[in-house]
Amino acid sequence: MIIDMHIHLWHPTYIPDPMRYAWARLAANRRYPYKNPDDIYPKVSVAYADPDGTYTLKEMEQAGIDASVSMLVDYSIVAGEEAKVPLVKVMESYSRLQERYEGRLYAFAAVDPRREDALQIFDYAIRDLGLKGLKLYPAAGFYPSDDVCTPLYEKCLEWNVPVVYHTSYVQYPLIQKYTHPIHISDVQARYPDLQIILAHAGKGPWWQDAVIVAAGHPNTYLELSMWSETAFHDLEDFIRKLAYMRDHVGAHKILFASDNCAGTATEGEKSWLPRWVQVFRDLPETSSKYGISFSREEVGLILGGNGKRILGL
Repeated sequence: MIIDMHIHLWHPTYIPDPMRYAWARLAANRRYPYKNPDDIYPKVSVAYADPDGTYTLKEMEQAGIDASVSMLVDYSIVAGEEAKVPLVKVMESYSRLQERYEGRLYAFAAVDPRREDALQIFDYAIRDLGLKGLKLYPAAGFYPSDDVCTPLYEKCLEWNVPVVYHTSYVQYPLIQKYTHPIHISDVQARYPDLQIILAHAGKGPWWQDAVIVAAGHPNTYLELSMWSETAFHDLEDFIRKLAYMRDHVGAHKILFASDNCAGTATEGEKSWLPRWVQVFRDLPETSSKYGISFSREEVGLILGGNGKRILGL
């Protein structure tokens, strides 16, 4: 069984306008001479829109992925306004997709813990909507150890659901310092039984710090979304880093994930998901070329066994 533990089912109306305009500004200034962000803004995230899961399911079939877990981000406070489709309405749509694609699509709740009704939103998402865990996005302006998060962690323990944190670099207007995985060690010390997933496994300059954090807690997992960039650029480098993760954390605490956002931009031959899955299918043979050993059992755990266990499938 192959489980992609981190995808996105987006639509432009799920993202507050200030966030989309900030992304347009970044795109406009990526090359000189600069472009006008007003010309880019209408196109932001449009090619990655898949609110009903149509493109996602096609890509999953193409890649041989059995189930995927959709993550949401609550940008409301950092953006200064709600998206056109309110956060709860998006999670309600995810709940309907879970029912429509039973056994194929799952979703995590997302809420900024600084919302006055954060606990009520999370309670509704798990108890009534049947979502599978909690996604926190510290880059929006809070530390994972802030007291405002405490009620959410206690609910995670009560329901035995995991919490996912973004632990890689971010861009304006998000704030880098909050995403460093080292800050999660404070949460680990308080909650040894809490299931913690480090989304992106600290990809970038913090990946070894993420490994240290995961190795120091019995219930913390490294999740490999975005690491396809490393594998496609330098396969040997990726395999050596993955082996380092395995050696320090254990194959039973590593999760396959993509961060894929399906839509017209990735349909058909434009999809990179099959290639990403194939990297792992080939791992026992490919790794031996570099003097590294991965067993079929370890690959099975990473590709889906661990995700199945965490999700309680």
